[in-house]
Amino acid sequence: MPGRRALILLLGDSITQLSFSAINAGWGAHLADIYQRRADVLNRGKSGYNTDWFLGYMNTTEGKQDIFGSDHNPLNVRIATIFFGANDASDPILNPRHHVPLQRYKDNLKKIAREVVTHVGHQVKIIIICPPPVHHDTRLKFQIERWGPDKATGELERTLELSGKYATAAAEVAAELNVPHLNLWKEMQIASPGPDEPWSKYLNDGLHLSKEGNIFVGEKLGELIKRHFPELAVTPCPHTAYPANSASVCPELEQMGPWHDHINHTDPLKSFQKKRKLTMEDAAEKPQRSEAAVRAA
Repeated sequence: MPGRRALILLLGDSITQLSFSAINAGWGAHLADIYQRRADVLNRGKSGYNTDWFLGYMNTTEGKQDIFGSDHNPLNVRIATIFFGANDASDPILNPRHHVPLQRYKDNLKKIAREVVTHVGHQVKIIIICPPPVHHDTRLKFQIERWGPDKATGELERTLELSGKYATAAAEVAAELNVPHLNLWKEMQIASPGPDEPWSKYLNDGLHLSKEGNIFVGEKLGELIKRHFPELAVTPCPHTAYPANSASVCPELEQMGPWHDHINHTDPLKSFQKKRKLTMEDAAEKPQRSEAAVRAA
């Protein structure tokens, strides 16, 4: 809509909820930095949730208002990330509370994608993020730190093998829906290979993202958007690498308010009244690659 800032919607579990962490350079904050003045990032991550619980919440009145907006126009959402699996992939015996069977997990991801398109509209670009790997030694160490040596079970309720199966399943759903995906389970291990599992640096407790892990996800998402949705990618200033000045460019997301160096100081009101080159309504009318696939899934 004219005069309304674009939105980026993040859906997921604790790895998404924590993506605004200042201490750990959260990947959601990374996106907010890239899209300064062009898009607001809405964090709708729910710590501890699996896809069953998120779907249940999503279908309540509170959930619909929270996720799809009572205080913002959902039709302004241009990108939505769907990032689940860390809880769903729990061992069914050791952690039945969080475990979601693999096929139901896949079905749930499709349902969440459909709900997004239904409530947000055809202009949205969906990205599915696959769960990261689980580092066993770090996870067992965390058990002792959290519960103490007497209460730590020494058993892994989440494993590298299980997270790998759910990462593959999420990638398969993305292929079925014809939307791009970021396979963190693979990408992290490829980026830092070795017998000592140096990819563990991306995880602070063997499961959640460390500062390095958040930076990794933020950069990979930026690359994915540039590759699959170049019209929504921000090209930073070639001189300062800053993503939000008059030398930065984003084809379909114009900044809100004229850049300071475009304001005529002798007649500033004229600068503020200048007609925008592109409105959100214009963007919404353009055909979208993923719409038909998501609706048909």
